[in-house]
Amino acid sequence: MKRLLLLFVVLLSPAFALTAEWQSLDVNGDGQPEHLAITNLADVAFNDEGQIVGWYVKQIKGQNFKGNYAKAPNLVKEGLPLPGTLVGFTAKTARLEEGSPGLANHFTPEQNRFYEESGSLIAEFAAPGARLRYRIDPRLYTLELELELEEPTELIWSGINRSERPVTKLLPAGSDEPLPAGSGRAAYVALQTKNNKGYAFVVKGDGPLDARLEPVQGGAVATIELPAGTTRVEVYGGLNELVRLYVEGFYELPGLFKPNIWGQLSLGLLYVMELAYKYTGNWGLAILLLTVFVRLLLWPLMHQQFKSMAEMNKLKPLMDEINKKFKDDPEKKNEAIMNLYREHKINPAAGCLPLFIQMPILFMMWRVIANYEFDQGFLWIPDLSLPDPFYVLPALYVLVMLAQTLLMSHGNKDAMRQGIMMNLIFIFLVLKFPAGVTLYWVFSTLIGLVQQWMINKQLGIQPAAGS
Repeated sequence: MKRLLLLFVVLLSPAFALTAEWQSLDVNGDGQPEHLAITNLADVAFNDEGQIVGWYVKQIKGQNFKGNYAKAPNLVKEGLPLPGTLVGFTAKTARLEEGSPGLANHFTPEQNRFYEESGSLIAEFAAPGARLRYRIDPRLYTLELELELEEPTELIWSGINRSERPVTKLLPAGSDEPLPAGSGRAAYVALQTKNNKGYAFVVKGDGPLDARLEPVQGGAVATIELPAGTTRVEVYGGLNELVRLYVEGFYELPGLFKPNIWGQLSLGLLYVMELAYKYTGNWGLAILLLTVFVRLLLWPLMHQQFKSMAEMNKLKPLMDEINKKFKDDPEKKNEAIMNLYREHKINPAAGCLPLFIQMPILFMMWRVIANYEFDQGFLWIPDLSLPDPFYVLPALYVLVMLAQTLLMSHGNKDAMRQGIMMNLIFIFLVLKFPAGVTLYWVFSTLIGLVQQWMINKQLGIQPAAGS
């Protein structure tokens, strides 16, 4: 219940693109301001030692924590060495098993730099014998880390700050089955919440890494042996979600994520959308083509639904007579209505099945588009994965829903009133839907209007006068 309430609050909270920037803010209450990278997907806080003291993942893109990080989802687990800790350079520090969460990196504030470069946020930390350079793309959960070392050094990475014990994975190089712990040459090390949901921390390099993964205090610590010279590491810290891992190039890692049936269907929709983009070169047009594809698949079922509803509306005068005749005898009224359905060969349940099919598709579209990363806008929309900032699509939604209600009610004032009330409920959600999802919904409804008009014409149904 709490999770449903949180989702509802998040959906109704403002969510528009943020300006990627550096801020100075005390996020962990230690009295010292941290260097905070603000992005659409996560806010990452660094101390002056080059360690990450907070990695705050956003439930939806563009969420603004407004400086309130105490209750924000944080991938940094308290009580463990901070992610980004180096052990073994310059002044020799104690090893992990002898040390504490406060292991230092020996960087000094005077040599640190925080700036923007080609749209990314850059954090540089330098000291004799070592240099760290973090690159944060505001449109990705993945952080790129470049290390320049004069001598072999250990990089420590830990997380996840969740109440349940995270699933730990170390994939040996050349294997397809990850281990829960161990050491050796590894394609990646990962910490994930269970059941393909929640959050994930994944560390991988350009090639296999010399890594050790140890369960510690309800979490885990990954220690990566780094040689002297330059090493590049990628760290994914974000939603443990299929589309997002696919977008950022982590889904193909063996054993990292196993999608369920809904995930497989989502991948199918994603494949069609990317195929459409390949031929159109525009994500908005790709979503429109995907909408046409889905509606063609559903056309026979939707035809049956619309036809059933149209035929039932056609029988309304006869239904009114039965209701009037047997208003004091519910049993006979129901029997007469069922006989009427049989006589005209109408299945009243035929209109429900397509609705049950459409809702999962809409949910999958929401998951795919909300978690995808589009590198262009469409017409007035700057980002299809964020809500329409000008509310044009929600306004179009209202118009097409009113048109659909008028067409399907056939002048029946009661049906019209019920349809309008039901659609008004969705307006609050549509205001915060990703623009691509609303675009899909509006265009899908327009196609449905054409289909309903064709069926009405075929059956010779005219609006009921005086209803």
